[in-house]
Amino acid sequence: MTKLKGVVEMINYKNEHYTLYIGGENAIVYEVNGTNEKIPFSWPRFELNGIQTSAPVSFVEKNRTELTDSIISIVGEGVLDNGATLKMELRVSPFSPIVRFCYVLSSENDLKMTKTQKEVLNYFEYPVSDNSELTEVRLSVYDHLAHSYQLEEIKAFEFEDQLMGPILAEHRISTDVSVLTAYEHGSTYPNKFIVFERENNNIAIRALKGNYWNGLSVKETPYETIWLQIGAVKGSVDDLARAYREFQLKYCTLNSESRKPYIFYNTWAYQERNKFYNKTTYLASMNKERMEKEIDIAHRMGVDVFVIDTGWFSKTGDWEVNLEEFPDGMRSVREQLEKYGMKLGLWFNPTVAAVTSKLLKKYPQSVAKINGKDPTAFSVWETEESLPMCIVSEYWKAFADTLIELVDKLGVTYFKWDGIGMYGCNRRDHFHGGDDSTEEEASDCYAFLSGIYMSKIIDRVCAVHPEAIIDFDVTEGGRYFGLGFLSSGKYFAINNGPYYSNYDISVSDDVWSNIFVFPGPARTWVCRKELCYDKWIPSVLFMTHYLPDDPKRSQLINLASLILGQNGIWGDLLNISEDGVNLFNSVLSVYKRVCDDITSAYPHVVGTPGTTFEAREKIYNGRGVVVLFGNFNGTYEYKVHENAKTDKITVFGNVEVEENDGLKLRATFGEYNCAIVFFE
Repeated sequence: MTKLKGVVEMINYKNEHYTLYIGGENAIVYEVNGTNEKIPFSWPRFELNGIQTSAPVSFVEKNRTELTDSIISIVGEGVLDNGATLKMELRVSPFSPIVRFCYVLSSENDLKMTKTQKEVLNYFEYPVSDNSELTEVRLSVYDHLAHSYQLEEIKAFEFEDQLMGPILAEHRISTDVSVLTAYEHGSTYPNKFIVFERENNNIAIRALKGNYWNGLSVKETPYETIWLQIGAVKGSVDDLARAYREFQLKYCTLNSESRKPYIFYNTWAYQERNKFYNKTTYLASMNKERMEKEIDIAHRMGVDVFVIDTGWFSKTGDWEVNLEEFPDGMRSVREQLEKYGMKLGLWFNPTVAAVTSKLLKKYPQSVAKINGKDPTAFSVWETEESLPMCIVSEYWKAFADTLIELVDKLGVTYFKWDGIGMYGCNRRDHFHGGDDSTEEEASDCYAFLSGIYMSKIIDRVCAVHPEAIIDFDVTEGGRYFGLGFLSSGKYFAINNGPYYSNYDISVSDDVWSNIFVFPGPARTWVCRKELCYDKWIPSVLFMTHYLPDDPKRSQLINLASLILGQNGIWGDLLNISEDGVNLFNSVLSVYKRVCDDITSAYPHVVGTPGTTFEAREKIYNGRGVVVLFGNFNGTYEYKVHENAKTDKITVFGNVEVEENDGLKLRATFGEYNCAIVFFE
């Protein structure tokens, strides 16, 4: 690699975990404190005007800023030998071993990103140890059995040469150091845009498709890379997972509200029941009177955020309240929620605008098109017909500003996003193509950039309203799923089985055969499978809705499941018994006293959802919960792994707590059942 020839100002940063040396022959050298491990990460390599770049010929620190009390930004800037400017931003925390960084490439000269043979963008390379064990952590494998994404840990490079990741973990056996590299993007496996590749003892993260288009001018539009992640700990990959989980919870994003363990209620399940049980419409219950009654019950149950799903609006695009169903513009709903100390949430599809909307009239050039064909308007959940909009166009700011205005006007602070596919536009006059690009490139670049622009929208909203939370429904495959969105928001992990027909259940059209909508343990088996992410990424970032319907045994199983971090409820609140409402209030009242500890706790798990016995322990600094599930008659024992430092223990269900050489729980179940043991 070409060494620096000009002004060199080595930038250093040190915390209790590592020492960074930034700017030099390598972009970053990461030294694991207390060891001999120094890991060099190379400068990125671009192709500009047909020539690959090398290291900057100069590099200096430009600024260092405390973004929060736990996140610091360090910005350096260098000049490449072709005159282009390369800016690097790092975000570090005094409390975490994980580092985020990205680059911005710009030029005052006419320099363009090109593809002589293929996409040339190496984000970084680094050496691996001769005797290391490599594990690929896949996030976006869609499980059609569970109707959700699932995490998989796979021995790296055993089955593929190009790994999707987006996390690669390496345990260096000789030094007992574990190293993490990762990238912030997302797509459903195996739709790869970025890959890990190994050549001898070097690993590179490089672009595969869609990262840029041929002819992209960095003079006209500076090129911003994705964010990248590196880190290391002394210890095993499990120790690394613990550290990474804490990073995702506390030090990854400036939008910290998305990490808080609120209890969410969503109106959709009853809307769906209206359609399929009551043979009316999805929007039959979408009115002021019904919402106010539900808010009263939700408050009594212990709900923090009341989410009104689709149909609250008069038309997409403008996102104004439907005054026919909410004549006062939702003023009374807002006042009622504020009286109870609850937050308001609303449903959105950011990629549609009604044909008569003011937004569509203002941004007609932002309509999404495929191969130049005008799209056909379609109805959005029984509302006015809409056209698809491209969020990788100037429209993105208009949508973000609409959300900001809604916070001011309605007090809404939670935004549920739905219906956003990765593909849908290949226009070359938007921000994902140009005169020299092909329509195929424009399509791939739209898919690559769609999630990045989703984060831009979120960050624009949260910069004005840091109390805002935005989640994205990833129930269906083919969506933007990975680390990219989690740097700004959170996921809505499981809906009511949109693909349940893949079970090949043959019934008449007038029968609702969806197996995910009934009380009992079955839905919870499916929903708890999403807790597989909790080893690496906190479950609070994968909201899933459980059912509050009677009978009590079903309610307790659903409560036991949701308090493990997914924290969502939906159903027919007006038909829950008084005892059921009180049960939710009793359990959630205790939960809220230890919810921050449960959110922070690393999980200890025995069994899997649906098996004879399943135990899940979430205890942090002596406080938290153990939940036991049984699906067969019998008595089950569980020894508590962490030290519970309290005498205040609250039990729900048939379980005994024994203190003899540590804590032991003994639960007796008849058929399927559960028990909850809180440690305060």
